[in-house]
Amino acid sequence: MTTCQPSGFLRDRFWPGRACRVRNGHDLCRTDPFYAFPATGPDGRSEANVNRYLFYIFALLVLALPHVTRGTQTEFAIELILTGIFALSLNILIGRLGLISFGHGMFFGVGAYLAAFQLRYMTDNLFLLLIVAVLVGALIALLVGALVLRLGGVGFVMITIAMCQLVYVLILSTQTLSGGINGLTSIPRPTFWKDAPSLLSLDTGATFFYVALACLVSFIWLLKRLDASEMGAVFEGIRQNPARMLALGYPVRAFQLAGFVMAGSAAAVAGALHASLFGFVDPTVFFWTTSGEVILMVILGGATALYGPLVGAAIFLSLFHYLSGLTDHWRLVLGLVFVGVVLYAPRGLVPLLADSRTRWLERRASVSKIQSGVKS
Repeated sequence: MTTCQPSGFLRDRFWPGRACRVRNGHDLCRTDPFYAFPATGPDGRSEANVNRYLFYIFALLVLALPHVTRGTQTEFAIELILTGIFALSLNILIGRLGLISFGHGMFFGVGAYLAAFQLRYMTDNLFLLLIVAVLVGALIALLVGALVLRLGGVGFVMITIAMCQLVYVLILSTQTLSGGINGLTSIPRPTFWKDAPSLLSLDTGATFFYVALACLVSFIWLLKRLDASEMGAVFEGIRQNPARMLALGYPVRAFQLAGFVMAGSAAAVAGALHASLFGFVDPTVFFWTTSGEVILMVILGGATALYGPLVGAAIFLSLFHYLSGLTDHWRLVLGLVFVGVVLYAPRGLVPLLADSRTRWLERRASVSKIQSGVKS
């Protein structure tokens, strides 16, 4: 294990200690435990090539998914993607800044209700829908973040719950505007443009799937760029020791606010597409349990892994859809699963699998060395 140094202005001031391992001459700095080391196996084939082929196969399977599923199965796949975006957005706060927010569902709900009003009364253009969701979500996150980030620790958690519940009660009390407890129904799906060909109609599950997938891939690409940037290094430093970063002259609250705005805008996009998918939204999206469920997804998958929240969302939704059809006590079973993960994989399932794979590669490399030594 060695420590690698960043380039740029952080080199001489502070480096939060991202893990770096050297395998066969490759210097691999990483923050994502899902990263696969390109070790060379006994047969001379590079692990990187194997991983690349596996990725291509997985990508083809995902692209073919809407053509081999139908109806509710396709809707479930789209819901999984949108929930994954929601969980990934929350992980900007949890995994990168060390902020646990029980009010993140507020931005998801804002995006959902915004899409409902826009699609029902204004325009059904998809691009305008996404742009408005990003801008309004970012604006509200900026205003809320400027208030709640003044507190830290338990105070931050409590005030985010209070803000979320305040909006929940407000939506319930505005029956004529928001539909009250019944929510808003008959929300039409957006279109690319007026008189778009039927092939591009979002009324078909396949087209909606690809739109959601494009949003997910774009968001993951942005997160990768963030993690590789100097801003991502500052985020990591704030997560590990905000007092030290402040002492070094970094505007900690400004960086936290920037992350808060990023997370809020992404959650609003997920909420807007979610309301468009099901044609319905109700006030429960603002209830604190919505944020609590997404926190569970992040913890299940692993907050330190880039794809951890996505895996956690897939596990949570799969258990919910399967268990809720078997028993009314599905929350009990899900709770037991969560307790097991906390006890035996406290960093999450993705880091656990990544560590297991690393140990397997190290053992295989050791065996290969011994065999080559015996032959020589």
